[in-house]
Amino acid sequence: MVKELGNLLITLFCMVVKSFVFILPDRLRPKFGKWLGKLLLKTVKSYSETARESMELVLKDELTPEEIERLIEANFTHMGQVIVEFMLSWKLNHKNFREYANLTVEGEEFLEKAHRRGKGIILYTAHLGNWEWLGGMVAFLGYPLTAIVQRQHNRSFDWWINRLRRSKGVRILYTRKMSQRDAYLALKNNECLFLLGDQYPLSNGWPVTFFNQPTYAFSGAVRFAERTGASIVPAFLVREGW
Repeated sequence: MVKELGNLLITLFCMVVKSFVFILPDRLRPKFGKWLGKLLLKTVKSYSETARESMELVLKDELTPEEIERLIEANFTHMGQVIVEFMLSWKLNHKNFREYANLTVEGEEFLEKAHRRGKGIILYTAHLGNWEWLGGMVAFLGYPLTAIVQRQHNRSFDWWINRLRRSKGVRILYTRKMSQRDAYLALKNNECLFLLGDQYPLSNGWPVTFFNQPTYAFSGAVRFAERTGASIVPAFLVREGW
């Protein structure tokens, strides 16, 4: 009961932050995002320690400790701005998204070509840039999109963020209990299947080298493509300014 109450308070806090972001002048929103990121860096120690351990592991021979610290801070300030943008996505729709986001699309011809094949598209991305906006942007461009997402431990927050995602035309499949049949059907219906591939697979992973470190990558994108004939199209949404 106490845990559920705490989860509900976290969701209510996010709603308050959303309302605050809405009333802020746009020129102050990126500054608020950077402040929010620095706050997360100082208060959420588990994330900052993970970032530090990972960067020291792969960059210790290339960067000084001071440069690594600056990179960690830059990462968190970016994340703070992603959070602000996520709140602002409540304002996005298929009519205003190009102007509101000042969106430039590069390489859409590859998406169009894959869609004309009629065998579905595996939109393969990562936690790079703003992955949350990317799904909605692709759906706004006119490509039906189904995203495979992880269920959040906080049920009220999970409901809130997926309500937002669905409002942008994104259909949701959950990872743990997702039906592979639903994913295959999405591809058979010539939809985009939205996959975030930069996470550690708990099973059926393929060994790869990443930043000179041995690790494992998800094999699902290739397996889906082999079985359906779908095209794999890498895609990212990168912020250039605010």
